[in-house]
Amino acid sequence: MMNLGLRCGYAEECPVYLGKTEVKEMPLHLLRNVFCNRGKKGWKNCSRYNLLEQGTEVHDNIHPFSEQ
Repeated sequence: MMNLGLRCGYAEECPVYLGKTEVKEMPLHLLRNVFCNRGKKGWKNCSRYNLLEQGTEVHDNIHPFSEQ
């Protein structure tokens, strides 16, 4: 798998990254490269990441481009 940068610290427990939660708007490999494997540039655009950084509980149905 292509990796454009650092992987998100939440990736190992993220249902989206692990493919357990379907995101219809984007194939999983693209989603990982746009949000998860791109370092802070990608992470800061991810709704899940931002909510987790704020200490907010994040449900499995929240995906990277969910409205916060």
